[in-house]
Amino acid sequence: MSLKISEKANRNYLAKVVKLNNIRKHENADRLQCVSIDGNNVITGLDAKADALYVYFPLESAINKEFLSWGNSFEDKELNQNKEIKGFFNKKGRVRAIRLRGERSEGYIVPVQSVCDWIFIATGKTFQITEENVNQEFDFIFNVQLCEKYVNREALKARNSEKKNQKKVAKETKLIDNQFRFHIDTSPLKKYAENIHPNDLISITKKLHGTSFVVSKVLCKKPLRWYEKLLKSLGVNIVDTHYDLVYSSRKVIKNSDLEKTQNHFYSYDVWGEIAKTLEENLTAGITLYGEAVGYLKTGGYIQNGYDYGCEPGKFDTYIYRITLTNVDGKVFEFSTQQVKDYCYKFGMKCVPELYYGRAKDLFELPVDQHWNVNFVQALSDQYLEKDCDMCVNTVPDEGICIRREVFDIDVYKHKSFKFFEWETKQLDSGEVDLETQESEEEPTA
Repeated sequence: MSLKISEKANRNYLAKVVKLNNIRKHENADRLQCVSIDGNNVITGLDAKADALYVYFPLESAINKEFLSWGNSFEDKELNQNKEIKGFFNKKGRVRAIRLRGERSEGYIVPVQSVCDWIFIATGKTFQITEENVNQEFDFIFNVQLCEKYVNREALKARNSEKKNQKKVAKETKLIDNQFRFHIDTSPLKKYAENIHPNDLISITKKLHGTSFVVSKVLCKKPLRWYEKLLKSLGVNIVDTHYDLVYSSRKVIKNSDLEKTQNHFYSYDVWGEIAKTLEENLTAGITLYGEAVGYLKTGGYIQNGYDYGCEPGKFDTYIYRITLTNVDGKVFEFSTQQVKDYCYKFGMKCVPELYYGRAKDLFELPVDQHWNVNFVQALSDQYLEKDCDMCVNTVPDEGICIRREVFDIDVYKHKSFKFFEWETKQLDSGEVDLETQESEEEPTA
C-alpha cells in the first residue's frame, strides 16, 4: 500500500485525499477561491476546479520541506528549486492559521498530481492517487514522510540535550498491566460532525487551555521488605499488591518506580503538586482526568497569558473525566452526571458545563440531511470566537468539547479560529509551552 499511516502518527495532523466541492469566490480577492474541507475554509487559486482530486493538509501540520522546495512554496526564494519564484511558507513548512484578505485560511491543498510527480522524483516509483483514495488519510507515501504534527524542534533541542544528561537509572516499575491508562485523544468536531446525531444526549463544556494530568489510585506492585521477599521465594503466600497513587502528564508517568522516586525534568514536579491536592479524593480504582490552569509555583504561566483567575504561583484543577478500574483491569466509564456528582461529593471543580441535553434541543434546526453541518455552525456562532471569561488577562477562549453520552467515552473538540491565530503567533515567536514539551516525551506505562 503506497499511502500509509505510521505507527506514531498524530491522527489530527494527517494529510487527506479530497474531492473538491463547494468552491466559491473569495470575497475580497479576484485571483483566489475558497473551498470547504471537513468544515474548514481553505483558500486556493483559480485553477482549482470542482470534482478535482487534491491532498489536504490541516492546520499546524508540517509539510515535507523537500516537497515544498520542489514546488517553490517557500517565501524565502533561496529555499526553492527555482530561485526566481516566491511562495508563502516560512522555513518551518508549517500550515498556519492566518487571514488572507479577510478570509480564514484553515488548511492547505495541492493537486494530487503534484504529490505523485514529486514522489516519482524522490523515490523513482510511479503511483497514482485516484477516486478510490478519496477520504483516505496518510502521513507516509512508500517510505517518504509527507507531513507530521508541527513541533518546534530547535526550541526543544537544548532542553532535550540537558535532559539526556540527567537520565535516571532504570528501576523496577510498580505498575501492573491494564491498571493505569493515559488520556484519550480527542478528534476535531468539524471532521467527524456526522458522528453527532440529533437524539444523542450530549454535554458541552469549556475547553480549558492548561496542561493535562491524570491522578489515579490503582492496583500496583507493593514494595516488599527483605524478609517478605525471602518468604515469597520459599513459596509463602505474601500479599505483593496494593492500591497506590500513580500520576502523569498526558504521556509520561511521573512516579512509576517501585521505590519512591519521581520521573520529572522541571525545577519542581507540577504533576506531583497536582496529585497532592487530589490524592485524598481518590477511592480504590478511581482515576481522575483533568486540566491544570493558572501558574507554576515558580511564577510562570502554565500556558502563556492564561491566568484563569489564579494568583501568581497558584493553579486550579478541573476534572472532565473519571473512571473506575477493577482488579482485573476492566475500566468503567463515569457518565457526565456521575463525574459531576463525584466532584461535588469531594469538593473538586468540574470543567464548566455550557449545555447538557439532547443535541436537537440545543438549537431550533431542521432535522434533515444538513443537520450536522448546521449544528456545527450553530455551535460556532454560539460558543466560539470569544475572549476567555475565566481569565483576568485578555486572551482568546480555546473552544469547547462535546461528549456523547454513550457506553464508552466519545469526545470531540471544537476550537475557535481566534485561538488558532493566537497559537500561531505563539509558535511563530518560538515559544514552546509546558504541554508541548510534555507531549514530545515518549509514553511511559
